[in-house]
Amino acid sequence: MNLFSFLENSSEKYPDKTALICEAKRITFSQLKERSEKLASSLYGLGIRKGMKAGILLHNSAEYVEIIFALMKLGAVGVPLNIRLTKVEIKEQASHADVSILFHESGLEEKTPFDLLSINHFVITCYSPCEKSISYDSLFETAESCDVSEIVMEDDESFIIYTAGTTAKPKGVVLTHGNQIANTKNYSSAYHFSEDDIELALTPLFHSSTLGRVFTYVDNGVTFILRRKFNPERALEVIEKEKVTSITQAPTMYHMMFEANEKKGRNTKSVKRTVTGAAAMRLEAKKELQKLFPCALFYDLYGATEASPGISILGPADFIEKSCCVGRSMESVEIRISEMGEILCRGKNIMKGYYKDSKATEEALKHGWFHTGDMGRIDGDGFLFIEGRKKEIIITGGINVYPAEIENVIIAHPRVHDVSVIGVPDDKWGEKIVAAIVPAHDVIFSEESLKVFCKEKIADFKCPREIFFVSELPRNAAQKVLKKELQVLYLKGREGK
Repeated sequence: MNLFSFLENSSEKYPDKTALICEAKRITFSQLKERSEKLASSLYGLGIRKGMKAGILLHNSAEYVEIIFALMKLGAVGVPLNIRLTKVEIKEQASHADVSILFHESGLEEKTPFDLLSINHFVITCYSPCEKSISYDSLFETAESCDVSEIVMEDDESFIIYTAGTTAKPKGVVLTHGNQIANTKNYSSAYHFSEDDIELALTPLFHSSTLGRVFTYVDNGVTFILRRKFNPERALEVIEKEKVTSITQAPTMYHMMFEANEKKGRNTKSVKRTVTGAAAMRLEAKKELQKLFPCALFYDLYGATEASPGISILGPADFIEKSCCVGRSMESVEIRISEMGEILCRGKNIMKGYYKDSKATEEALKHGWFHTGDMGRIDGDGFLFIEGRKKEIIITGGINVYPAEIENVIIAHPRVHDVSVIGVPDDKWGEKIVAAIVPAHDVIFSEESLKVFCKEKIADFKCPREIFFVSELPRNAAQKVLKKELQVLYLKGREGK
């Protein structure tokens, strides 16, 4: 079995059912299979073979999904590239991954590494011609009927996905067909998808969570809706128009939708399932979510690119009650806590390794367990709690302090919308605890009042020594806070005083 098998099966079960909606395009399961096979045939004609690497530098689109399944048919390896990166970063990743063909779109030419000699073919989607690239549409016109039925097995590589790189240089995570098949089964078991579902998928396809869900949608006959870019007002309009039943996105996106809906209310009662992840959701935000989708069940996913990405899931019964909790392990995943407090997991969904980095692979998969780099604990009922990043521990006065513990306290303050806690160099303490705060409703408050609030809930040595206000927290594409950028921002502010 391989990932293309999902599309083969669904095209037989639901041939005329809409598989994908993106902007004005609607594609049935049988059409998606036919177009993916035609594309695979043309790529084969260009010399693309099993194991070769194909870069994808696109916004969410129907073409993106067709490319994914064409590559899975061929046994080629997809390399989703983050469109938010600079040209230099994109070129570095494409070069490192040994990409030999690159799909890109008009509007992203300035980020397309045309000067990378290892790339033999550039293919442009969208509508603007490019003399350096083959037209995507022309590949369907020239597609010949030829046998591209490579024997693709579960152990074969499917994707190389570069990590977000919040603490170090991004690494290429090698996933196999088997890894993502296991993740698909875990998702299906956790969320109980059916062919009656219509999912609004607004997060980018270059992110492992969205990519992994595509296979889950197709396997379960779910109609899924993609958008090129996230717009909260437009998202609410789509929910109302298409009678969306399910939605998955990051907490920040939900908050933007909540604010938009407060201005112009839409009918969201069709939504029966909402899933959040990528960042902790504070209690107030969870209550906003319940108000936004009054008929929905709520889930919180904890994952990592290296796990394809699902690790644990917090279900509807515990969504509100279990604050700062990410639930229990997904169906085929084992979780344990190391002696040092690090979260470890193993299962068929765990990556093959890091591309061309045996040392990092050995460290991450030591003793057969994936070392997440997250610190946490498991309570008596088997629920997992995240307590911070291993590399983000602040050592102040010789004592280890986890930023997440402090953040969980501060976020409960009524005048705080968002917060991130960082450590900065300090002559006296080694590191000083500093809180970067996005104030609620732009209301600035005193540093002293926050300290008093914190001291009622945590030990004095854990309380921030300083706070500074920001309009928003810098985040990467996976919605993880970029703490190094906050440290630089803080230090620059100090220099100006």
